[in-house]
Amino acid sequence: MFPKTIHIRQSLSRQTGSMLVMAIFIILVLSFLALAIIQIGGDSSRSIVYEVYGSRALHAANSGADRALSDIFGPGVATPNCDNVNNQTYQLPNSTVVGFSGCSLATMCNEFYIAQTGFTHYRITSTASCSAGEINTKRSVAVEARIKLP
Repeated sequence: MFPKTIHIRQSLSRQTGSMLVMAIFIILVLSFLALAIIQIGGDSSRSIVYEVYGSRALHAANSGADRALSDIFGPGVATPNCDNVNNQTYQLPNSTVVGFSGCSLATMCNEFYIAQTGFTHYRITSTASCSAGEINTKRSVAVEARIKLP
């Protein structure tokens, strides 16, 4: 009617140490899971930094293109000319605008005339690169404008 105690003791004596193996296995699985979560968090923050510096480079390139257009077609310009852009070095306001710190800008202008339409075209390419430590981003913007000269 009652179970034999001999079988229970023999069964328990054969299971000694199995809980220790299971506990070590669970600890290892949880530690690998924690490492994976930490790695994902690090990758996410690195991705955000690249996105921010890429955005800064894009805005700097847009600023360079706007400045070049102003130098070609702006007030006080008698004859639009790419020499107004190609012979200048644009400096970003690094000291007054914090968003442009660590950024550099290069702007080029190409001028060509299309006889069929009578328009002179100006192609402006502005390339900005922003860097901080080991993170480097580079963005380019191309703008084309035309004018019919008399």
